Amino acid sequence: MSQLDLAIAADTTARHVSFVETGRSRPGMDLVLRIAEALRVPLPERNVLLTSAGFAPAFPAHELGSPAIESVDRVLDAVLRGHEPYPAWVVRRPFTFVRANAGAEALFPGLAGLPPEQLIDLWFGPGPFREHVRNWAEVVQAGLAALRHDSADTADAEGIRLLKRAEALARPLADLTRAPAGSAPVICPVFEFDRQIVRTISAVMRFATAVEITTSELRVELMFPADDDAAAYFQARAEP
Repeated sequence: MSQLDLAIAADTTARHVSFVETGRSRPGMDLVLRIAEALRVPLPERNVLLTSAGFAPAFPAHELGSPAIESVDRVLDAVLRGHEPYPAWVVRRPFTFVRANAGAEALFPGLAGLPPEQLIDLWFGPGPFREHVRNWAEVVQAGLAALRHDSADTADAEGIRLLKRAEALARPLADLTRAPAGSAPVICPVFEFDRQIVRTISAVMRFATAVEITTSELRVELMFPADDDAAAYFQARAEP
């Protein structure tokens, strides 16, 4: 962004932005927050900016399960339960699965709690995911794009390290450069289990107006059946 673009987005003047950049002017707390919002700076780094400008951090951080974000916990639990028998995961940026419902555990057990490096290896490397996903190359291409967008938005060192790990695993596959050939509106896994095709479509839920750090880093990955056959497959797995 040019100084003028940033000034307009932050509701100030290009002259003031220039003075702040060169140290001729000291920004107030409100300007720091407006600039951070204009640049889509993640909440932890907004606290760093505020501290550097001489102000107290404005965005608290609480762990899941603490009373301070009990309402978030309730929403997450309700969404996971309500999505049964279809898979759903709570994921924390950059790539940590923190919770899963029964449908998710039945599909790929044990993802919640695994180190991010191991998750990257399972998703982008050889193993059960690749073996069961018929459109694996397309799914990996979409996954890499998502990691790149997240890394570009946050400039998080851990996210960039995981992206490089994923890219290294996917690099030998020449067909990743091809455009998606399918007719589905969204690139999502098409599984094959016991010679049965299970087509899925996924959506992501986020807390778009979060002002608490942990909440801002959470998303819920919701997997739905893309047709009646897939719905029947997930229903059958959920039966006792």
